Amino acid sequence: MNIQCIVSNRKIDEHHANSLVYEWEDELCTLFEVPLAYNHKLKNERYSKYIPFLLNWLQTDKPAFAYEMCTYRHNGNNKRNIVPCIIDFYIRSPWKVKLWYYSYWKNPAICVSSKEVYDYLTKEMHLKKIYHLPLSLSDKYRISKETVFEKKYDLFIAGRQNPILAGFFREYLSRHPETTFVRRELRNGISQYFNQSGECVSETDSREIYVQLIRQARACMYAVPGIDGAVHTHGFSQVTPRFLEIIAAGCFPLLRYVSNADTDFYQLSSFASSIQSYEDFENQLDIARRERVDMEKYSNYLQHHYTSVVAEQLRNILTKIE
Repeated sequence: MNIQCIVSNRKIDEHHANSLVYEWEDELCTLFEVPLAYNHKLKNERYSKYIPFLLNWLQTDKPAFAYEMCTYRHNGNNKRNIVPCIIDFYIRSPWKVKLWYYSYWKNPAICVSSKEVYDYLTKEMHLKKIYHLPLSLSDKYRISKETVFEKKYDLFIAGRQNPILAGFFREYLSRHPETTFVRRELRNGISQYFNQSGECVSETDSREIYVQLIRQARACMYAVPGIDGAVHTHGFSQVTPRFLEIIAAGCFPLLRYVSNADTDFYQLSSFASSIQSYEDFENQLDIARRERVDMEKYSNYLQHHYTSVVAEQLRNILTKIE
């Protein structure tokens, strides 16, 4: 199968959280030498799930690849010419999985980004035409062993925080009040960044600001989403692109995770053990504050996780589709 376009949601969903996906799409367009095909605005309408046939009719008829943020059952991509890749797959119930699978019956192949999910669908549910296509980091953030980022803060805090790690940090801050950090907060409906003194570091939240600030941090807390009381993932704990961003920024990752196929795939244990106690947290953050990370190790690791690498994996999948 030779794809002729990359389907994108960017014209109807400009939320900054999707900017990373749009970076992947742009890079795939360049590497495959194909244009973008934009989803119709009707896809965002509340009643669209009742008219899937219309969404299918409005969707491109060219051979295409499409990222999907989650397991939508009525999004117009159930077509013989489209290969979707599902990023957040949180369906655990066997009968719901079968219902989801049926809603993709026309697709020649279905990719999932999580190795844990891939193993579940292929080894436990015994589903066919499922492929593992991992998440990646855009090549524009490529680093080398000579890369140096000027560090200004001890810790960078943004996004949904793990309650255990957040509690450990509050205790650490009470014992080490000299600790510097920058935190993203929502104030008056606007995401802004503030330092440890409460001073506003940035009044806007863009992809560029995010990258700039994380590069200025020595450490960053990271936990897989399906642990410590999280129920929305139904037990799945995939590694998200935030981990790759932390590594690309030259940050020491303060990790909390469970061992599974996805954490093994991304080799989290090669960077740090999962934090189980305050003492673990304190020891790791102390190290991060006084020592520099091994940028040669970081750059070698990322060589396997840039979007250009995943593009080649996608090519291999497409060669298996008639």
